[in-house]
Amino acid sequence: MIKIVRVDHRLVHGQVIFSWVKQYNIDHIVVGDDLVQSNPIASMALKMAKPADTKLDIVKVAKVKEIVETNPKDKIMILVKGPQQALQLVQDIPEIKEINYGGIAKKEGSKSYGQAIYLNSEELKATKDIVSKGVKIFIQQVPSSPVEKANF
Repeated sequence: MIKIVRVDHRLVHGQVIFSWVKQYNIDHIVVGDDLVQSNPIASMALKMAKPADTKLDIVKVAKVKEIVETNPKDKIMILVKGPQQALQLVQDIPEIKEINYGGIAKKEGSKSYGQAIYLNSEELKATKDIVSKGVKIFIQQVPSSPVEKANF
């Protein structure tokens, strides 16, 4: 069962491990990223960062649905790096109704939409496409911080 979907360019890191995993009692993290899954060093770093009692799958975004379907009893957190990957998830897994934007890096041509959320035109388009599908996007760094409102 999907407990939370999070967009965070850092993927598995302290906020994810110590806050979100505990808040949702996550026992399975699925990282959907077409580049990281084929990079042994990046994959090893993510595996080292995960909690010891939590499963971790690092797969292409297109394979996330299969992982979710074959682990129906797990409490799953899905992590992707950006809005384009989140849009692909929403298209592949229609039961996703809410996405947490936790961190999207500042880059050339991006505009701030909240604390640690910077979207360029392609990311903004993907975000608007997600919202148009009826999916709620909330900006929140950690569960104990307030939810930020953004006008996409």
